[in-house]
Formats: sequence, structure tokens, C-alpha cells
Amino acid sequence: MPHLERILVTGGAGFLGRALVRELLPELRDPDRPLREIRIFDRAPGEPDEPGVIAIRGDVVDGQALVEACCGVDAVIHAASLVDWGHVPPARLRAVNVAGTERVLEACRANGVQALVYTSSMDVVCGGRPVVDVDETFPFPERFLNLYSETKAQAEQLVLAANDPGHASAPIRTCALRPAGMYGEGDPYHVPNVVRVVRSGQLGFRPGNGRARFHHVYVGNVAHAHVLATKRLLAGDERVSGARYFVVDDSPLENFFVFMEPILEAVGHPLPPRNRTVPYPLLLVLGTIVEAAAALCRPFVQWSPALTRSSIRLVCHDHTFDGSRAREELGYKPVYGNDESLARTIEWLRAEIARGAFDAD
Repeated sequence: MPHLERILVTGGAGFLGRALVRELLPELRDPDRPLREIRIFDRAPGEPDEPGVIAIRGDVVDGQALVEACCGVDAVIHAASLVDWGHVPPARLRAVNVAGTERVLEACRANGVQALVYTSSMDVVCGGRPVVDVDETFPFPERFLNLYSETKAQAEQLVLAANDPGHASAPIRTCALRPAGMYGEGDPYHVPNVVRVVRSGQLGFRPGNGRARFHHVYVGNVAHAHVLATKRLLAGDERVSGARYFVVDDSPLENFFVFMEPILEAVGHPLPPRNRTVPYPLLLVLGTIVEAAAALCRPFVQWSPALTRSSIRLVCHDHTFDGSRAREELGYKPVYGNDESLARTIEWLRAEIARGAFDAD
């Protein structure tokens, strides 16, 4: 079976991409390991200062750039996507998340890449109703929560349909990982968005009754799961080939805002008291009004409201997942405990606040 000597990470300079590179670096530095090269494919890949880390500037909509970037690699981790909840034009979202994934698959086939791991999302099973302790057999919803969820589900299906280890000329094994709500250093979504609305005074209450549970997972553990999946595919593990996995860890399974409490308190931005709430039905009405107002303003002002129907449903409904399949088939177990994960996140967030990252919000 082929060894992992060269790997390409699309979106390698993004939130998960940087964690993936950090997870792979010890193997790159170890002369007794086969890994010799990590390629970062990103629209803004930066300037890596680590020997063996190669930065490639490119967009996943550019098929030729992907073909060149995949030349000679053993495996691809496709982590690049647009994460959006109604602010990016639909055509752009489809072009990156769906057509871009098709371009990645074409580049893999053209170069004989042996394995591709796709970063999917918990959102692919979210349709506006509670999702409670579901496993990978749980179906896609009849109606997705938003276009982002729909495009991620479409891309996941493309990747798994491409799994073809018996192909005569271009065999490839694929799988898809569905992380729960990721947090950690470099997080551009969950934690910073809560910080922004608290700092701006927009969050004077807690949404819903506070009983809904939300699964979080530290980004370093998600990166670890991706590396394990890549190696399993290269080893020819038939259980993993063509499979999908939810990825969770030992982060407390509790209400979204209860989970955020220690992080926000540590940086001096406490959340509203737990008894100060607004009922879910009223929030949906408010979210509808806010979205309509944002749409009316859009030709003149680019306004991205925090209060949307999608965000309300995510935090007011249960969203919990059974991660046992990843543990059993990938050999996955969290390598970063909850205390360390929170400490890393808080340290990073304090540094971001100290450098003024939120001052212009």
C-alpha cells in the first residue's frame, strides 16, 4: 500500500487548514516518517517558513491550477469551502462548494491521486428541526437549513460517488468527515461572532429556553481525524472507503451559550444572565423581519445580520451527534482534552482582542 509522502490541503491557510498543517508537521520533521511534503493550496496561502511546506496560490474554481497542484501527491484533504449563512451570492457559493469540489475530483483523477478526504459539515443534516444523537445513517433533510448546508451536502455526495478503488486507470478512495461546531485558535465563526454581538450590545438576552444542546469539537481534534482518515484510505481500509463520519470530542455537551460562557468570561465579555431569555417563536418572527430588512438594504448597504432564522434554529434546537463510527473505524480519539482546548482558544482570543481584531466591528 502507498505511503503518505506528499499531501495537498485545499484551504490550507484557513481555520481547519492551519490546524491540519500543525497536525502534519511532526511527521514532516521526523526523518523516520515517510511524509516529505505538505502543499497548501489557498487563495492567500502565506509564506511558510517550514522546510517541506509548499505554498500554492489558487482558487478551487480554477481546474488547471488544481491539476498542477495535485501533480505527484498521494492524497488530498479538501477543506476549502465558503462558509456562509445567506450573505454570499448563491452563484458564488455553488461555484466554490459544488463546482470547486468537482474540479478537485477531476484534478485527483488526472494525477492518479490515491485518496481524498472531504471536509463536510454537521450542517448537511440540519433542516430546521432538532437533530438528536444521530449517526451517519440519518438522512439529508427534505429542506436544508440554508444554501450553505445544501451545497455542502451536494459536494459530499459528489465525493463519495467518486470513490472507485477498482478503477482501471485512476483508482481513488474517498471519504467525508462531518465535524460538529468547530472552535479553537483561528476560529472565524462561532466564538468571534458571539464576541462581536456581545461587544456591540446586540445580545441583551439568551435565545430560547436554554435547554437545547449543541455539539462542539476542537479544531485540533478534527484535524487529527482527517489525518487518520487519509492514512486509512491509503492503507486500503474497505470500511473507510466511501464512508462518512461525524467528528465530535469530549467538549461538554450542553447549550450553545452555556458552552461559550467560560470563554467569554475569560476575555471580559460575559454573556447575559441565564434567566434573561426570549422565546423561540418570537425570535423566528424577529429573524424574518431582520432578514427582510437586510435584503431591502442590500442594494445600498452590505448588512450581514447576526440574527437570522438559520442561526436561531441552530442554537434553539438540539444538534447532537453519535461519533462512535469514527472511533471504531478510523481509530479516532481526541488528542486534545477539553481543558487544553478551551485554554488554547482563550489564549488565542485574548491575543486577538489585544491586537484590536474586534475594534472596528
